[in-house]
Amino acid sequence: MPHGPNPFRPGFGVSPRVLAGRADLLAEFEIALDEGPGSPLRSVLVSGARGMGKTVILNELEELARVRGWLVVRLPESTGLVEELEATTLPTLLAEHDGTRVVRRRVTGGGVTGLGSVSTTAEERYPVHESAETMLVRLLDVLAEHRTGVLFTLDEVQAVDREALAAFASIYQHLLRDEREIAFAAAGLPVGVDQLLQHRGTTFLRRAERVHLPALTPAEVTGAARRTVEQGGGRIVDDALTTLADVVHGYPYLLQLAGYGAWRAADGREELSRDDVISTVPGVAERMGRLIHAPALRDLPQSQRDYLAAMAQDDGPSSTGELAARLGLNVQHQNVYRTRLIERELITPAGHGLVDFSLPYMREHLRARTR
Repeated sequence: MPHGPNPFRPGFGVSPRVLAGRADLLAEFEIALDEGPGSPLRSVLVSGARGMGKTVILNELEELARVRGWLVVRLPESTGLVEELEATTLPTLLAEHDGTRVVRRRVTGGGVTGLGSVSTTAEERYPVHESAETMLVRLLDVLAEHRTGVLFTLDEVQAVDREALAAFASIYQHLLRDEREIAFAAAGLPVGVDQLLQHRGTTFLRRAERVHLPALTPAEVTGAARRTVEQGGGRIVDDALTTLADVVHGYPYLLQLAGYGAWRAADGREELSRDDVISTVPGVAERMGRLIHAPALRDLPQSQRDYLAAMAQDDGPSSTGELAARLGLNVQHQNVYRTRLIERELITPAGHGLVDFSLPYMREHLRARTR
């Protein structure tokens, strides 16, 4: 392989050396942080299929906030979301940043005047259990002196406890109304996000800017791949880049995975070739199936799995009429399955009366399961 460590980073949620195709979103979020309360992209909800880089986007948004001096709070998915803020997260942040806290003290012991010592203990005349909201207000008061704020982030938002999120939403909306320096960024799968938005306590999410991550263009894939290879001290020929774009199908995760494999396949050569890229396809397909397809299929009703299995018999787009015949379905039932699978972003319309798989290598994964 070329000299130096592999510059591609195919771990889930790990930010790549070169981020492809998301510059506009990051630039808009930077503007939102700088514009102040009321800027629309201060509350953003990112959705996209598995492998589209949602967690990476959250990482990048967090970094944009940190370089501006903002504090970043990653919200847990647990039922005790607000309770964890009250018990651990906010007290820790206040202990680190609030140096103005004054505590009244009283004498509890002593000695002979001039010889002994006086001991004291803290006294709270009117003990009050501080809520997450009051602690946040105090923290924001401290940060206001430095013209910074707090960014809350939440990954896999579709998996969060609905009631816990509703409790946080109430706090967040109060702070928004008071024009405090706060922001919120969450990410999740499209269907799960749509279901979450129907919950009575998630009104604030419906008002957030919804950003759906599209597939990368071939130019974005090849540009990011070339820059990554060159930053690692290697080179990659043009036909290898073209082949890489075909292998990746616009998925940021596959860009890192295929690039990582091609770098290793170069085996001491400084220039990555088309053959190096082609050699990655079996591994890419296997890992895509294990980490992306299997979770996506796990919660599907059997009827929808059968529909996908029928599609996998075709080498390209499938005729909805032929699918209905294979499965013994009438037109109405066929349309129901088609609509549900499109909503889950597992299939996509491919022309009049045609559908195809949305996720790369899904056909190969399904065929392997039926052997």
